[in-house]
Amino acid sequence: MRRRGIGPGLMEADSLDRPIIVVGAPRSGTTLLGRLLGEHPALAHVDEPRLTWRYGNDAKGDMLTGRDARPEVCRHIRAKFAEAVRNDGKQRLLEKTPSNSLRMEFVDRALPGCIFVHIIRDGVESSLAIRRFWQDHAHGVDRGKLWERLREIRLRQLPYYGREFIRRVAPKSMSGLVRRPVWGPRIPGIDSLLLELELIEVCALQWRTCVEAACHYGRELPADRYREVRLEEMSLEKLREILAFCQLEPSPEVEAAFARDFDSQQTAHRRSVAQPEDLELINKWTESTRKWLGYSD
Repeated sequence: MRRRGIGPGLMEADSLDRPIIVVGAPRSGTTLLGRLLGEHPALAHVDEPRLTWRYGNDAKGDMLTGRDARPEVCRHIRAKFAEAVRNDGKQRLLEKTPSNSLRMEFVDRALPGCIFVHIIRDGVESSLAIRRFWQDHAHGVDRGKLWERLREIRLRQLPYYGREFIRRVAPKSMSGLVRRPVWGPRIPGIDSLLLELELIEVCALQWRTCVEAACHYGRELPADRYREVRLEEMSLEKLREILAFCQLEPSPEVEAAFARDFDSQQTAHRRSVAQPEDLELINKWTESTRKWLGYSD
Protein backbone atom coordinates (compact mmCIF):
# COMPACT_ATOMS: atom_id res chain seq x y z
CA MET A 1 0.00 0.00 0.00
CA ARG A 2 1.29 3.46 -0.90
CA ARG A 3 2.00 5.69 2.06
CA ARG A 4 -0.34 8.71 2.15
CA GLY A 5 1.20 11.84 0.75
CA ILE A 6 4.23 10.09 -0.72
CA GLY A 7 4.42 9.52 -4.47
CA PRO A 8 5.99 6.45 -6.10
CA GLY A 9 9.13 8.38 -7.06
CA LEU A 10 9.88 9.32 -3.43
CA MET A 11 9.09 5.81 -2.22
CA GLU A 12 11.54 4.42 -4.79
CA ALA A 13 14.21 6.91 -3.72
CA ASP A 14 13.78 5.82 -0.09
CA SER A 15 14.10 2.16 -1.03
CA LEU A 16 17.19 2.69 -3.20
CA ASP A 17 19.27 4.87 -0.91
CA ARG A 18 22.97 3.91 -1.22
CA PRO A 19 22.41 0.41 -2.65
CA ILE A 20 25.30 -2.01 -2.11
CA ILE A 21 26.45 -3.91 -5.19
CA VAL A 22 28.77 -6.89 -4.66
CA VAL A 23 30.84 -7.61 -7.78
CA GLY A 24 33.58 -10.06 -8.63
CA ALA A 25 34.48 -12.79 -11.06
CA PRO A 26 32.49 -16.03 -10.66
CA ARG A 27 33.65 -18.33 -7.88
CA SER A 28 35.60 -15.53 -6.22
CA GLY A 29 33.55 -15.26 -3.03
CA THR A 30 30.65 -13.11 -4.24
CA THR A 31 28.11 -15.64 -2.96
CA LEU A 32 29.83 -15.87 0.42
CA LEU A 33 30.09 -12.10 0.82
CA GLY A 34 26.52 -11.57 -0.34
CA ARG A 35 25.26 -14.16 2.10
CA LEU A 36 27.23 -12.67 5.01
CA LEU A 37 26.17 -9.08 4.35
CA GLY A 38 22.63 -10.30 3.68
CA GLU A 39 22.35 -11.23 7.36
CA HIS A 40 22.40 -7.54 8.26
CA PRO A 41 18.91 -6.56 9.46
CA ALA A 42 18.90 -3.36 7.36
CA LEU A 43 19.55 -5.08 4.02
CA ALA A 44 17.29 -6.76 1.48
CA HIS A 45 19.51 -9.26 -0.33
CA VAL A 46 18.66 -9.81 -4.01
CA ASP A 47 20.77 -12.66 -5.40
CA GLU A 48 21.62 -12.67 -9.13
CA PRO A 49 18.46 -11.24 -10.74
CA ARG A 50 19.99 -11.81 -14.16
CA LEU A 51 16.93 -11.04 -16.27
CA THR A 52 16.24 -7.81 -14.42
CA TRP A 53 19.69 -6.50 -15.31
CA ARG A 54 19.38 -7.62 -18.95
CA TYR A 55 15.92 -6.16 -19.52
CA GLY A 56 15.87 -4.20 -22.76
CA ASN A 57 19.35 -5.43 -23.72
CA ASP A 58 18.57 -9.13 -23.98
CA ALA A 59 20.15 -9.60 -27.41
CA LYS A 60 23.53 -8.39 -26.10
CA GLY A 61 26.17 -9.99 -23.94
CA ASP A 62 26.81 -8.96 -20.36
CA MET A 63 29.33 -6.21 -21.11
CA LEU A 64 26.85 -3.34 -21.21
CA THR A 65 27.83 0.34 -21.14
CA GLY A 66 26.29 3.57 -19.98
CA ARG A 67 24.66 3.96 -23.39
CA ASP A 68 22.62 0.83 -22.70
CA ALA A 69 21.15 2.40 -19.57
CA ARG A 70 18.27 3.98 -21.43
CA PRO A 71 15.49 5.66 -19.40
CA GLU A 72 12.97 2.83 -19.82
CA VAL A 73 15.61 0.26 -18.86
CA CYS A 74 16.61 2.16 -15.72
CA ARG A 75 12.96 2.62 -14.71
CA HIS A 76 12.36 -1.11 -14.93
CA ILE A 77 15.48 -2.00 -12.93
CA ARG A 78 14.81 0.59 -10.23
CA ALA A 79 11.17 -0.41 -9.89
CA LYS A 80 12.07 -4.09 -9.48
CA PHE A 81 14.69 -3.42 -6.81
CA ALA A 82 12.60 -0.87 -4.94
CA GLU A 83 9.77 -3.38 -4.81
CA ALA A 84 12.13 -6.08 -3.48
CA VAL A 85 13.35 -3.81 -0.66
CA ARG A 86 9.83 -2.78 0.32
CA ASN A 87 8.51 -6.35 0.19
CA ASP A 88 11.34 -7.47 2.46
CA GLY A 89 10.59 -4.68 4.93
CA LYS A 90 14.19 -3.48 4.90
CA GLN A 91 15.91 -0.12 4.45
CA ARG A 92 18.56 -0.72 1.77
CA LEU A 93 19.31 -2.94 -1.20
CA LEU A 94 22.13 -5.49 -1.30
CA GLU A 95 22.60 -7.04 -4.73
CA LYS A 96 25.06 -9.67 -5.97
CA THR A 97 25.59 -10.64 -9.61
CA PRO A 98 29.09 -11.56 -10.87
CA SER A 99 28.23 -10.36 -14.41
CA ASN A 100 27.88 -6.83 -13.03
CA SER A 101 31.68 -6.78 -12.94
CA LEU A 102 31.51 -6.33 -16.72
CA ARG A 103 28.99 -3.46 -16.69
CA MET A 104 29.66 -1.26 -13.69
CA GLU A 105 29.08 1.92 -15.66
CA PHE A 106 25.66 0.58 -16.65
CA VAL A 107 24.87 -0.35 -13.02
CA ASP A 108 26.08 3.08 -11.90
CA ARG A 109 23.63 4.77 -14.29
CA ALA A 110 20.74 2.53 -13.26
CA LEU A 111 21.39 2.93 -9.51
CA PRO A 112 23.01 6.36 -8.99
CA GLY A 113 25.03 6.61 -5.81
CA CYS A 114 25.47 2.86 -5.44
CA ILE A 115 28.39 1.46 -3.46
CA PHE A 116 30.53 -1.26 -5.08
CA VAL A 117 32.31 -3.96 -3.08
CA HIS A 118 34.65 -5.95 -5.34
CA ILE A 119 35.83 -9.29 -3.98
CA ILE A 120 38.87 -10.76 -5.74
CA ARG A 121 40.30 -14.29 -5.64
CA ASP A 122 43.47 -15.67 -7.21
CA GLY A 123 42.73 -16.41 -10.86
CA VAL A 124 44.09 -19.97 -10.70
CA GLU A 125 41.70 -20.99 -7.94
CA SER A 126 38.80 -19.12 -9.52
CA SER A 127 39.34 -20.57 -13.00
CA LEU A 128 39.44 -24.12 -11.69
CA ALA A 129 36.29 -23.50 -9.64
CA ILE A 130 34.52 -21.86 -12.60
CA ARG A 131 35.16 -24.95 -14.74
CA ARG A 132 33.79 -27.20 -12.04
CA PHE A 133 30.57 -25.18 -11.84
CA TRP A 134 30.34 -24.95 -15.60
CA GLN A 135 30.52 -28.75 -15.85
CA ASP A 136 27.94 -29.21 -13.10
CA HIS A 137 25.46 -26.46 -13.98
CA ALA A 138 25.59 -25.59 -17.68
CA HIS A 139 23.37 -28.55 -18.60
CA GLY A 140 19.94 -29.08 -17.12
CA VAL A 141 17.67 -26.71 -15.21
CA ASP A 142 17.42 -26.23 -11.47
CA ARG A 143 13.72 -26.10 -10.65
CA GLY A 144 14.12 -23.50 -7.93
CA LYS A 145 16.16 -21.25 -10.21
CA LEU A 146 13.70 -21.82 -13.07
CA TRP A 147 10.82 -20.61 -10.89
CA GLU A 148 12.80 -17.50 -9.95
CA ARG A 149 13.46 -16.76 -13.61
CA LEU A 150 9.80 -17.26 -14.56
CA ARG A 151 8.77 -14.71 -11.94
CA GLU A 152 11.45 -12.31 -13.18
CA ILE A 153 10.99 -12.59 -16.95
CA ARG A 154 8.81 -10.32 -19.08
CA LEU A 155 7.04 -11.34 -22.29
CA ARG A 156 9.39 -9.32 -24.49
CA GLN A 157 12.32 -11.34 -23.13
CA LEU A 158 10.94 -14.81 -23.89
CA PRO A 159 12.38 -15.19 -27.42
CA TYR A 160 15.92 -14.68 -26.15
CA TYR A 161 15.83 -17.03 -23.19
CA GLY A 162 13.69 -19.68 -24.87
CA ARG A 163 16.69 -20.48 -27.06
CA GLU A 164 18.94 -20.57 -24.02
CA PHE A 165 16.55 -22.96 -22.28
CA ILE A 166 16.68 -25.33 -25.26
CA ARG A 167 20.48 -25.31 -25.17
CA ARG A 168 20.41 -26.25 -21.51
CA VAL A 169 17.94 -29.13 -21.74
CA ALA A 170 19.12 -30.58 -25.07
CA PRO A 171 20.87 -33.97 -24.63
CA LYS A 172 24.61 -33.98 -25.18
CA SER A 173 24.06 -36.29 -28.15
CA MET A 174 22.66 -33.22 -29.98
CA SER A 175 25.82 -31.18 -29.45
CA GLY A 176 26.39 -31.01 -33.20
CA LEU A 177 22.98 -29.44 -33.74
CA VAL A 178 22.54 -27.22 -30.70
CA ARG A 179 25.17 -24.75 -29.54
CA ARG A 180 26.93 -25.49 -26.28
CA PRO A 181 25.16 -24.00 -23.25
CA VAL A 182 26.93 -21.16 -21.47
CA TRP A 183 27.44 -20.71 -17.74
CA GLY A 184 28.50 -17.52 -15.99
CA PRO A 185 29.23 -14.04 -17.36
CA ARG A 186 28.73 -13.70 -21.12
CA ILE A 187 32.04 -12.12 -22.01
CA PRO A 188 32.37 -10.84 -25.61
CA GLY A 189 32.62 -13.66 -28.16
CA ILE A 190 32.05 -16.43 -25.65
CA ASP A 191 30.29 -18.74 -28.13
CA SER A 192 33.22 -18.53 -30.53
CA LEU A 193 35.71 -18.99 -27.70
CA LEU A 194 33.97 -22.23 -26.73
CA LEU A 195 34.51 -23.55 -30.24
CA GLU A 196 38.19 -22.60 -30.42
CA LEU A 197 39.57 -23.00 -26.88
CA GLU A 198 39.61 -25.53 -24.08
CA LEU A 199 36.94 -24.95 -21.45
CA ILE A 200 39.53 -24.11 -18.79
CA GLU A 201 40.83 -21.33 -21.06
CA VAL A 202 37.35 -19.82 -21.41
CA CYS A 203 37.01 -19.94 -17.62
CA ALA A 204 40.34 -18.15 -17.23
CA LEU A 205 39.18 -15.47 -19.66
CA GLN A 206 35.94 -15.04 -17.73
CA TRP A 207 37.96 -14.42 -14.58
CA ARG A 208 40.41 -12.02 -16.27
CA THR A 209 37.77 -10.01 -18.11
CA CYS A 210 35.57 -9.60 -15.03
CA VAL A 211 38.43 -8.62 -12.70
CA GLU A 212 40.05 -6.18 -15.10
CA ALA A 213 36.76 -4.48 -16.03
CA ALA A 214 35.74 -4.05 -12.38
CA CYS A 215 39.14 -2.74 -11.29
CA HIS A 216 39.45 -0.28 -14.17
CA TYR A 217 36.02 1.24 -13.56
CA GLY A 218 35.97 1.02 -9.78
CA ARG A 219 39.37 2.58 -9.21
CA GLU A 220 38.22 5.73 -11.00
CA LEU A 221 35.30 6.17 -8.57
CA PRO A 222 35.50 8.23 -5.37
CA ALA A 223 37.06 6.26 -2.52
CA ASP A 224 33.77 6.12 -0.63
CA ARG A 225 32.03 4.29 -3.49
CA TYR A 226 34.42 1.45 -4.35
CA ARG A 227 36.23 -1.04 -2.13
CA GLU A 228 38.32 -4.09 -3.00
CA VAL A 229 38.76 -7.08 -0.72
CA ARG A 230 40.72 -10.29 -1.27
CA LEU A 231 38.99 -13.57 -0.48
CA GLU A 232 42.30 -14.98 0.75
CA GLU A 233 42.56 -12.14 3.29
CA MET A 234 38.99 -12.34 4.53
CA SER A 235 38.67 -12.14 8.31
CA LEU A 236 36.19 -10.91 10.86
CA GLU A 237 38.06 -7.61 11.03
CA LYS A 238 37.92 -7.25 7.24
CA LEU A 239 34.21 -7.93 7.33
CA ARG A 240 33.74 -5.22 9.96
CA GLU A 241 35.67 -2.82 7.72
CA ILE A 242 33.34 -3.64 4.82
CA LEU A 243 30.30 -2.93 7.00
CA ALA A 244 31.77 0.42 8.00
CA PHE A 245 32.59 1.23 4.35
CA CYS A 246 28.96 0.47 3.44
CA GLN A 247 27.81 2.81 6.23
CA LEU A 248 26.23 -0.03 8.17
CA GLU A 249 26.11 -0.50 11.92
CA PRO A 250 27.97 -3.50 13.39
CA SER A 251 25.79 -6.60 13.26
CA PRO A 252 25.96 -9.68 15.52
CA GLU A 253 23.96 -11.52 12.86
CA VAL A 254 26.67 -10.91 10.27
CA GLU A 255 29.45 -11.91 12.65
CA ALA A 256 27.63 -15.10 13.63
CA ALA A 257 27.23 -16.00 9.94
CA PHE A 258 30.95 -15.44 9.37
CA ALA A 259 31.87 -17.76 12.24
CA ARG A 260 29.47 -20.37 10.86
CA ASP A 261 30.14 -20.18 7.12
CA PHE A 262 33.69 -19.00 6.42
CA ASP A 263 36.41 -21.61 6.01
CA SER A 264 39.77 -20.13 5.07
CA GLN A 265 40.99 -23.55 3.90
CA GLN A 266 38.49 -23.42 1.03
CA THR A 267 39.94 -20.25 -0.49
CA ALA A 268 43.06 -21.95 -1.91
CA HIS A 269 42.79 -25.71 -2.25
CA ARG A 270 42.32 -26.52 -5.96
CA ARG A 271 45.77 -25.61 -7.30
CA SER A 272 47.48 -28.40 -5.32
CA VAL A 273 45.43 -31.10 -7.05
CA ALA A 274 45.19 -29.51 -10.51
CA GLN A 275 46.70 -31.08 -13.60
CA PRO A 276 49.90 -29.37 -14.82
CA GLU A 277 48.42 -28.85 -18.29
CA ASP A 278 45.43 -27.03 -16.76
CA LEU A 279 47.71 -24.74 -14.77
CA GLU A 280 49.71 -24.00 -17.91
CA LEU A 281 46.57 -22.99 -19.83
CA ILE A 282 45.28 -20.84 -16.97
CA ASN A 283 48.62 -19.03 -16.68
CA LYS A 284 48.63 -18.43 -20.43
CA TRP A 285 45.58 -16.15 -20.06
CA THR A 286 45.84 -14.84 -16.49
CA GLU A 287 49.52 -14.48 -15.56
CA SER A 288 49.85 -10.78 -16.42
CA THR A 289 46.62 -9.87 -14.63
CA ARG A 290 47.55 -11.90 -11.57
CA LYS A 291 50.92 -10.15 -11.36
CA TRP A 292 49.17 -6.77 -11.80
CA LEU A 293 47.00 -7.65 -8.81
CA GLY A 294 49.96 -8.83 -6.73
CA TYR A 295 49.39 -12.57 -6.89
CA SER A 296 52.44 -14.78 -7.35
CA ASP A 297 52.95 -18.53 -7.75
